[in-house]
Order: sequence, then structure tokens, then C-alpha cells
Amino acid sequence: MLKHEIRSCIARKRRYLSAREKHALDEKIIKTLANLKEWKKARTILIYIAHKEEIDTFEIIRKNIKKKKIIVPKTHLRFHSLSLHHIKSFDDLYKGRYGLLEPVLDTPMIDPNKVDLAIIPGTAFDKNGHRIGYGKGYFDKLNKFLHCPKIGLAYSFQIIDNIPADKHDVKMNILITEKDILFFN
Repeated sequence: MLKHEIRSCIARKRRYLSAREKHALDEKIIKTLANLKEWKKARTILIYIAHKEEIDTFEIIRKNIKKKKIIVPKTHLRFHSLSLHHIKSFDDLYKGRYGLLEPVLDTPMIDPNKVDLAIIPGTAFDKNGHRIGYGKGYFDKLNKFLHCPKIGLAYSFQIIDNIPADKHDVKMNILITEKDILFFN
């Protein structure tokens, strides 16, 4: 399958999850993440703000915003890039590009080298740690500046055998589903 076909197939599956099913799966994934030694050890964490049918990162942020330094991305369409910003509360967010919540302009910018752990979004992942994002390449560009473990959160049906990966594609170090934790080199 081509990347756009994979995106479409997975999006359809995520849309068919009931709110109850989604909540139960999200809770399992979040609990597994919270018990991971990499999570416990990390002080400065990059995490995306969930939208649509993604795993609910709001709960992760809410539970940890006073305990850890939470870093969220802001999109810059002109440069097809992301900047990273430290938020101290949900009041530091506004509805930005693509209808996603993003940090307000006066939140402190953070150097990607200062991130201890990155939670990277994805539409699909494979059994080798490769991912398919949403097709814009924002996180793939950011990856070369992140020198920390990268974790993908996914429902088990988002895991496929093989993704046609390019050399610039972000590879995860860890992938968490409601059923498994997969570790990659």
C-alpha cells in the first residue's frame, strides 16, 4: 500500500471506535506510558496536542504539567517547520493552524537538544519502528534535532507489517499500544 492509502485506511478505523472503546484503549496506553522507565526519568518532555481520533494526550499533560516540563510544538507553515514551547497550563494554548491547539506567542521557546523524551504523533507505525505522519513532514524535519528517545502511541490496529520508509522518516525507539510495548534500536 502507498502512504496515502495507509493513512486513509487507519483514519477510517479510528473513526469507527466508539467513545467508550476509545477511552478504554487510551487509558491503557496512557497507564503503560506512565509506568515506562524512560517516562519516569524524563524531566523535559515534548508531547503533541491530540486532535480528532488521536490518543488523548490532554490527560497525560494534565497529570504531569506541574511535575515535568511539558513542551508542545507550534507549526510554522511558511517554513514547514515546528518550534517547541514550554507550557505551564492549558491557558498557554490557542486554536492555531489546522484547528490544532498550539502555544501562544509569549510561551518560552525550547531548544530541541534540551528535550529528554519525545512523544511523536503518527497515523501508522510498523514493526520496525517506522511511522507515517500526516504527510507534511513537520516531525521528520524536527527529528534531526532531537537527541532523545522517541515514543509513538498507537492503537494496535495502527501497526502494520511494513511502511515504505524514506531515509528522512522518523523512526521510533518505543511504540506503545493497548496490547504491547515494542522497543527498537
